[in-house]
Amino acid sequence: MKEHSEILTEHYQKTYELTFDLWKERNRIFLALITVVGGATILTFSPSAANPLLVLWAAKALGVTSDAKVQELGRSFPFGLVQTTLLIVVFYLMVNLYHRAIYILRNYRYLAELEKEIRAELGSAPQSVAFTREGYFYWTDRRFLQGAVKWCYILLVGSLLFAFLGGRIYIDFKIGNVILALVDLLVSFATALFFAAYARSSVSLDRAKEVHLAEPEMAAKARGAA
Repeated sequence: MKEHSEILTEHYQKTYELTFDLWKERNRIFLALITVVGGATILTFSPSAANPLLVLWAAKALGVTSDAKVQELGRSFPFGLVQTTLLIVVFYLMVNLYHRAIYILRNYRYLAELEKEIRAELGSAPQSVAFTREGYFYWTDRRFLQGAVKWCYILLVGSLLFAFLGGRIYIDFKIGNVILALVDLLVSFATALFFAAYARSSVSLDRAKEVHLAEPEMAAKARGAA
């Protein structure tokens, strides 16, 4: 039968591997979101330049080669529907980005707490650094600019996202397509909520907890008193 300490360390390793896989997946989702939002923003604010390219791409995908048919496709192309579809894709990616991000941050906090249990189980010396990677060692060796990374992500996603959402809703109401505008408004509101939740969790969960530092600090004080 496995020792309790062995079970804990195996669980710690598997949790870390799961978290690392989620971290890579979150990065892929982030890049996909930036790409889709960037492309959709161009279609929203520069339709005269972007729409012909979209029509040519659709014609190539459908195998249309005749210039007359390409022009006919351009006249009947549902640009508004494409924008709404892109908006839904943005919403989907934003939801997934929030889910992965909060799962990762909570997992790292869980790993930091788990490290304390493993150290207690192993009877680690106070001055040792084994199993302090996500807790004490991380927060005491954290660099200044590491804390700015989350703000860069938030500002980058937020600026592109709200430019696209605002432009989309404005253009829908401007052209008088009320039904499409209401759908876009609803999806945009839901997207903004998940972005706000993503930004809030990225800031609130990326902080040192006193419990992370408690054991090494107490050990340092004990050594100082001795």
